[in-house]
Amino acid sequence: MTTPRPDDEPTSAELELLEWLDKYDDALARGETIEFPSDLAKKFDKLPRWVQCLERLGSLAIPQTIDSGAPGSSSRSSSSLTQLPRDFGAYELLEELGRGGMGVVYLGRHRKLDTHFAVKMIRTSEFASEEEIRRFFQEAQAASRLKHPNIVSVHDAGELDGLPFLVMQYIRGETLSERTKREPLDLDGAVRILIPVARAVDYLHSQGIIHRDVKPANVLIDDDGVPHVTDFGLAKVFNVNQEQTATGTVIGTPAYMAPEQAWGKTNTVCAANDIYSLGAILYELIVGQTPFPESNPLDQILRLRDSEPRPPRRVNPLVPIELEQICLRCLEKQPGLRYETAKDLADDLERFLHSEPITLKPIGVWQRIRRWVRREPALVSHLAGFLTMAIIIEIRQILASQPRASFYPVMVILLTWSLLATAMQKLLIRGKLWVRYVWVAMDAVLFTVALNFAQPPIESLLLGYPMLIAACSLWYEPTVVLVMTIASVVSYLTLFTLRGDSQTPVHYPFIVTGMLLVVGGITFGLIRRIRKLLDLQANG
Repeated sequence: MTTPRPDDEPTSAELELLEWLDKYDDALARGETIEFPSDLAKKFDKLPRWVQCLERLGSLAIPQTIDSGAPGSSSRSSSSLTQLPRDFGAYELLEELGRGGMGVVYLGRHRKLDTHFAVKMIRTSEFASEEEIRRFFQEAQAASRLKHPNIVSVHDAGELDGLPFLVMQYIRGETLSERTKREPLDLDGAVRILIPVARAVDYLHSQGIIHRDVKPANVLIDDDGVPHVTDFGLAKVFNVNQEQTATGTVIGTPAYMAPEQAWGKTNTVCAANDIYSLGAILYELIVGQTPFPESNPLDQILRLRDSEPRPPRRVNPLVPIELEQICLRCLEKQPGLRYETAKDLADDLERFLHSEPITLKPIGVWQRIRRWVRREPALVSHLAGFLTMAIIIEIRQILASQPRASFYPVMVILLTWSLLATAMQKLLIRGKLWVRYVWVAMDAVLFTVALNFAQPPIESLLLGYPMLIAACSLWYEPTVVLVMTIASVVSYLTLFTLRGDSQTPVHYPFIVTGMLLVVGGITFGLIRRIRKLLDLQANG
């Protein structure tokens, strides 16, 4: 088991472990036991034995009663907070409102004021690093000076018996994420929700604050349907003379973060980051899924870097073209192409809601082509390659002294290849991940069929196999590279057997096969390393 450095943030696996340990602690407090999950046992192989040891030691321990409200008692143990209601300084903690990877929020009543507040504290405060505590209080600093009807305000912050806490405005209701899971919003309802959220974000920007984690889970909807932006733990606060830079780490939630934010660029912390997140929320509200719906956060980051989201109207034909324009303008890869301010976004959403013309002009042909290229790079690269080969073959046919027998068969293969590639792309868009393996194997087979019709010498054309292996690395999937390597080797050996050229040296197939295996192995290793490095970056 690897232990994070004190200044590191927990990885996803460690957060999952902390979640289970918290449940385990609660179970012990009730006199119960729960089994250690098998998936965690694989990641932390020594922990199951440690848990068994703790259980045996616990059976020998003398029960003790801890007065959590007594002076000098430690409130750092999460188990003491599970027994509610209980006193916590000037507050009485009544019930748990919710928890995330690092924090837990309780409904608290101020005993003297008889008023309810939300009391937030670090779940793992006993093991929290200085960086985690700094970011915890940074949330209080960022939110304490904000006065806006759609922003959750912070009233107090401090530390009691070593446990850092925030006292926030209590919003009775649910998060936007919970609201949409319970019942999807209609298009007008989605726009009505996002307008005040965008204006709240614009207010943050006017106060020199970039939220950097705007997402449905950080938008609270009260009982009157009014949204409130909360959770400023990742906010970047700029002083008047402070340079607007950040560290090169991935900060935020991959499904809603801007491309430059996902790749940890050091000079792009700006309002455009939050505007992209607002566009991602709008996309999800009107379509029912995030712009890049991959389940793996690493795959979301890779798609975010190299691809364009599907236009909302292709997923939900009921989306008006104006609303699609607004959404896609927020999701532009380049920050300078997005809305200049969140206020401009809110104004256009209001114009749409009142059936007035929006300020955005329809995008030009070149922008449409650029979006298509980024949205479907695999298909575009295939079609570009086929077109190039077709032009070369056509020129060779024109310059030939007599018609070449291979001309028509190869052109038919290229046409068939283009149609199949288009079909593969459509299946891939529908979420059929197995298509990638079929597609790369199909490429190797059809390339081999085309080579079989080519006139000798074909040695220079064999370079197409390593090019296919290198090209499939753009999937960022090691297994796809492995499939293409195997398919290329098998296809080449089949081609060599079919052509049966007696003049080819007997050792030549071994050289070509070895070359393909080396290229495939190097590409496979590089992709694995890239994925590991990005995974480490994504998990802090």
